[in-house]
Amino acid sequence: MLQKNSLEICAVQARMFNFSSKTDNIDFKKLFIFFILYIIVAYISMNYTVYYDGHSTIWPADALMLAAIFSKQIKNINAITIITFFANTFSHYACGYHGIVVLLYATISSLQIFLSNKSYIKFVGNGVLFSEYKYIIKFNLYSGLVFPFISALLGTVANGISSGIFSLNDFAGWFFALSLGNITFTRPFTYILDGTLFKNIKNFAKSGFKKSFLASVSISITLYAAYYVFHQIKYPFLFVTTSLVISNSLVSGEIFGSIVVMIIAVMATRATFDLLGPIALMQAGYLGRQAVLQTYLIFTVFTERAVSVLFMRNKTLAQNVAEKEQMLALIMVNSTDCMIDINRDGLCLWAGGASLPLLGCSNQNIQGKNLTDILKISEKTSDSIKDFFDNEEKNCETFSATPLSKQNVSLSVSFRKSITDGVVSGAIVTVNDITEETNKIAVAVEKSEKDPLTHLLNRSGFYEKMKSVLGTSGTPFCISYIDIDHFKTINDTYGHEAGDTILTGISNLMQSLIHPHDILSRFGGDEFVIVHLNTEIDSKSFFTNLVNKIESATFTLKNNTTIKITISCGFTHHQSGKNLDTIIQEADNALYNAKESGRNQVCEFISKT
Repeated sequence: MLQKNSLEICAVQARMFNFSSKTDNIDFKKLFIFFILYIIVAYISMNYTVYYDGHSTIWPADALMLAAIFSKQIKNINAITIITFFANTFSHYACGYHGIVVLLYATISSLQIFLSNKSYIKFVGNGVLFSEYKYIIKFNLYSGLVFPFISALLGTVANGISSGIFSLNDFAGWFFALSLGNITFTRPFTYILDGTLFKNIKNFAKSGFKKSFLASVSISITLYAAYYVFHQIKYPFLFVTTSLVISNSLVSGEIFGSIVVMIIAVMATRATFDLLGPIALMQAGYLGRQAVLQTYLIFTVFTERAVSVLFMRNKTLAQNVAEKEQMLALIMVNSTDCMIDINRDGLCLWAGGASLPLLGCSNQNIQGKNLTDILKISEKTSDSIKDFFDNEEKNCETFSATPLSKQNVSLSVSFRKSITDGVVSGAIVTVNDITEETNKIAVAVEKSEKDPLTHLLNRSGFYEKMKSVLGTSGTPFCISYIDIDHFKTINDTYGHEAGDTILTGISNLMQSLIHPHDILSRFGGDEFVIVHLNTEIDSKSFFTNLVNKIESATFTLKNNTTIKITISCGFTHHQSGKNLDTIIQEADNALYNAKESGRNQVCEFISKT
């Protein structure tokens, strides 16, 4: 029965975390190493930190698996989740725990690993988790409070179902063990696994005797004082080490500080279990001593992290800003472009370059302004900029914009992400004046899409314009095909210059008669196409009025000769499923019928089907 239940829970695990059969990105050797390490850490925790209530005081095994992902030693979250499940199960069986409840414990641990890693990807992405204070707060909140709370709740329910007793003490034991394990051990484990600790040791060795000596002395004093405090039973000096821990982090840095806190946590836990240290002096029973120990460790870890990061970040902020400004100033000395340093919210931190006057700002008054206060940015471009910062695969992006102070100027605006401590902090924006190039392109487009005589859309421009009409679902329209009656006779009688005058005049007249959103195009010779964006009821009267207006108009040639002309018009309605060429052909067929019927009239295409 137990074997059957085990198989069922394993199947649920596989479905729950979508563990694919694809193993291309899985390093099985590393997975096996972490599997063994988890068992060792869990075994030590269950054998050396468990009071009579059956709970480990601190549970660092899950922190090891979190560090495996955070350090990028293991990149497959589903794989590390499944390994956690099996390693947790094996550890409990090795320590003498049996029954279906063991599988439930393993499921709870693997769930916590899965949720923590998913939140890491959501909040940090490819950045470094412990490099920014806001990410540390989120980690402590979710992996130190929220997820342990959920896991503790599930663990209490599992124990209650197994034993028939639901206990608040049971919940507290679960919660404090998981929370302490995560916030105390994840950070130093990550620094060890990703090589940051060893790089820091080398950097201290290269930084000079004084700095490395002070760090060594600070670490030694802190560890010695902690050892003394937790291995004596005379004095209640519980919080003496807390101040030393904080000062050590400020002297030796956050990386060595986190390692020291981890060592002190192990030292304090082991000493308290041997009835040594200030906590052993309390007449509170084993549960009371365990609660005090857990509270002390949580206070120490949170205080050390908050204070050390706050002081160290503030200390280096001015230096980083000054170095960045010097670097940008050197780059911009001979640059013809403009460069702007912005944060993720679009606020300008620094700017310079020869093109800066185009924005209507100086490098003094641009600071603190948002890009939207300087550039005219469309809603679509604004969404693209947001996507640029959110998409970890994009490092640079280029958009078009116009300065608010000079609407006739065209700018190319290029964004390149700024990375601070492995996290995207903003972007360097390069602004280039492309007005001349834009105007040249506009002229080229004009020539390629406009008829040089009438300045109407030519056939190519017509098809390009119709893409937007056809792309607007549900827009009713009809197309008419028009040509001038006896136009060849006009050319033969009055000359081609007169013919051009007629073409220009009739184009201007039709342009004045159609609706603002209608499309008028010259297809070639004396042939015109009109797209009338209106209902079917209005179309025939619209084109009839057009024919009548042209018939009543008088056109004056160069030698003051006046002439009357007429046009023939065929039209058809757009129907769903018909392509543009088919509709134009139908209108052309209707035009043929209009000419066959005597010209100077309108004919509608009637389908024979």
